Amino acid sequence: MFKRQGAADVPIHIPETSDDAVAVIRSIMNKFNLDSAVFNDDDSDHGVGVSFSKVTYDDVASHVGLQPWNGLQDIKTFRLHRSRIPTDVFKAIVTDLDVMLMQYGPLPEHETEEARSRFFSPIFNHLVKQFTFQLRNNPESIIGGRIGTQGRIEYFFKTFGAIAILFIEMKLKIGNDKERLKAIAQVIAESDGCDLNNASHGFSLPIHCIFSDGLSFEFFTFERTPNPTFLRGCFAGDPKHLRRGLKVPDFSTMDTYLPFILQLRCVCETIFDVMLSAYIAGLKAYHNRSNDMGKREGSKRPSFDAWDRALQSAELAQTNFREAESQRKGGDIASADVTVNGALAALKTRSCVDHLHN
Repeated sequence: MFKRQGAADVPIHIPETSDDAVAVIRSIMNKFNLDSAVFNDDDSDHGVGVSFSKVTYDDVASHVGLQPWNGLQDIKTFRLHRSRIPTDVFKAIVTDLDVMLMQYGPLPEHETEEARSRFFSPIFNHLVKQFTFQLRNNPESIIGGRIGTQGRIEYFFKTFGAIAILFIEMKLKIGNDKERLKAIAQVIAESDGCDLNNASHGFSLPIHCIFSDGLSFEFFTFERTPNPTFLRGCFAGDPKHLRRGLKVPDFSTMDTYLPFILQLRCVCETIFDVMLSAYIAGLKAYHNRSNDMGKREGSKRPSFDAWDRALQSAELAQTNFREAESQRKGGDIASADVTVNGALAALKTRSCVDHLHN
């Protein structure tokens, strides 16, 4: 197997034993200048344990083409979109959030990351459901197997066996720029670990990152080829008040829930679009792998056409979900609902790949 480093292909070692895995982890530690105290041998079922809690922005910035002293001001951007979700799906999210409200109280009363994570869990539960088993949540650290340690909770969403989405919830209300940069440094380090895990299984695809401090949601992507890059998601025009993500207002201080509901839907539909992009990236990874295997074998793989059809259906679905949001903004709710239903049908038209993982 090879990974790209500039214009040259260089071999990477795929870990096959626990000792090999330790060697890979140590190479990551060297890359990020981690202290040896960060490393620990883990006898649990998850294998080797590593904490990235000591990683700083200075350690990782140059690894993804950023200057440490610029404090993320030099980060490049990619365009965020809203993909409209069916109204009944959004109503189900709100209904379940109301149940979470009765269990955990309003946002200001949450004292732990776990409480806030569970409060917002209906968003992911209902959005993942739209992919009918093709997007799976693995709630543990890919390196270290820790949940909720060091003030963070991590979720890894896989599609067809490849990690496509990294969701990290940090401690509540990160207070200053220094804390935020350290948190984002951990996002970069974990993204690199996800990419390494994918490469060890023969996959090459971007890692879509969702980062939350409990009140706002920020979006990033990490990609290895052709050079390691880390980009910030922004909406059209990159409005200044959204450069640190979508903030969910505290409804307990408001006379009406409407601002919270409107912003919640924006958050849900932005996350849904990220999920669609990640799902499409996973399909492309399998599509490309099937094509490459066919070339090596001298004939087209039996699964290639199925992956091709599934990819086209997913891309059509995302286009239509986005179009439905444009129709909604234009005030044509009836057309938006019709377009959403067609998009949902296209998203589910992929039974041809449900049994194909080769």
